[in-house]
This record gives sequence, structure tokens and C-alpha cells, in this order.
Amino acid sequence: MNAPPNTHIIHVTGTYAEQVTTDPSLHAAAKALDAVHQQFEKPEGYVLRLKVNIPPRKGLGLSGAEAVGAVLCARKLFKAEPSHHMDNVAASALGGFNIIPQPAEKESAEIATMIPPRDLGVAVLVPNVQKSSTEAAREILPSVVSRQQYVESMSHVSRISAAFAMGDVKTILATLPLDAVIESARADAGLYGKGIDAYFLTEEKKVLFKKFHVAETISGAGPSRALWFSISEDRKMRRKNGVGVIESAIDFVSSRLKSLGYEVQLSFLTRPSAKGAKIIRSP
Repeated sequence: MNAPPNTHIIHVTGTYAEQVTTDPSLHAAAKALDAVHQQFEKPEGYVLRLKVNIPPRKGLGLSGAEAVGAVLCARKLFKAEPSHHMDNVAASALGGFNIIPQPAEKESAEIATMIPPRDLGVAVLVPNVQKSSTEAAREILPSVVSRQQYVESMSHVSRISAAFAMGDVKTILATLPLDAVIESARADAGLYGKGIDAYFLTEEKKVLFKKFHVAETISGAGPSRALWFSISEDRKMRRKNGVGVIESAIDFVSSRLKSLGYEVQLSFLTRPSAKGAKIIRSP
């Protein structure tokens, strides 16, 4: 990472290397390092080497992972402990389910991290929908919401938080798809693909939960889909019918995307991690 002062070099390899910028003024990891340097007055030169196997601009957290990785390396080298954790990188930094306050007066937030239920699984579908940057996706969001939208959002957030605290997968699945503002605004703006508006997305969510007991959310700023399910329920259905609930749900969403001219480029099954980023090898 060390380099002569004022030298900023980014080397990128991996599956999606050609789709990632090497401009230090635009790269998430470089901007994170600049913030660390300014906070702790450390040398401002660095060389970053990144292996990018996460598709960019798909709502899968690539920029957050890059930023967290860079800051971890800086902490290791400089013995620095940055005091700020933004909400879009907390998942990579800490793992688990995080409640992130934004205090008006304190410089740092006391983040509450909960271990996700072991029975909670998720399938991630990455469609070939092209999206601009996450910053552009944020600009689409309304700056003002109605009182009804505010009440609904607070109700859903409170219920989801309580469900994670209690390990209640049933309530998690029933509440996760409910979004009074964010996903609807982005869908109607065409961010998730042509033809995928708020009505299309809402109907898809209703069918998924009613027919398969699978909860759908947009991953990050999209356009990738996250299909949440009970692992034990999926196994039970697989033993009974030979096909699990998540497999049927994936087929359903894939067919809907195909009807609009899109394909699922990448899909994988996983579960929420209880661990955050860590150094796996030191120089």
C-alpha cells in the first residue's frame, strides 16, 4: 500500500477488472483511504491492488467492500482506527444485521450488530440490467415523504429489527418485502430495468410470499434481487416434492425477467454472515 507522497496508483485484476475505474478520485477504496489520511495525517501516497470478483453496479456492495478492505489495511499499517462507519459499508465491515444511528452531535455512531438467525437463507439473482452509479440511484429518492409513508417505514423497520433480535425468521420474511418509499421510487424511475415499475415489483413480491413463502428485496441500490427464505422450510419442501421453495422462486423471478427481455447472469445461494471483514494475510 505504501508509495511516494502524493502518488495514488490502483491495480485491478479479477473477473470484472475491466468494468472498474482506476481513477483515484472516483474509486471507493481510494476515497476511503483519502479520508483516513486526512483524519490521521498519514502519508498521502499509496498503491492499491484489488481483485474484483463482485459485479459492479449491481447492488451487491462492491464499493462498500472495497472501501472497508482499504480502511482495514490502513488500520493495520498505520495503527489508525477511523471513527466513522457509513451505512453502506457497515455490512462489509461488521457482518450481521446492523442498526446504524446518525447522531446529530456525536462524531461517531454506536452501531448495534445482531447475529442473523441460522435458518435464514438468501438467493441473490444478478440480471443483465445496466445501472449507473449508486450515487445516481440515491439522487432518485424523494427528499420529503408523507406522514403515512414515514409511519409505515418506521413500523416496518421496528418490526424487522425486533425480529432479528429474537431470531424470528417468520416475521423477518413477512416484513422484509415491505418498502413504502425506496424501491418504489427507484422502480418507477426505471432503475431496475425497463418495464419493472413499482406495480410490477409489488405484484412479484406478493406472489413470491403467498406461493413460496419467499421474501423479495432489491439488493442494495439494485438491480439485483435478494430472495430470502427459511432454510428448514426449503429442506422440508425438497424432501416432500423434490423441489425446494427457493428453486421455484428463482424460476419464477427468472421467467418474469425473461418476459421483459432480461436474463439472470449470475445467481448464488448463501446466508447472512455473522462475521465482518478481516485481514487474511499480512505482508
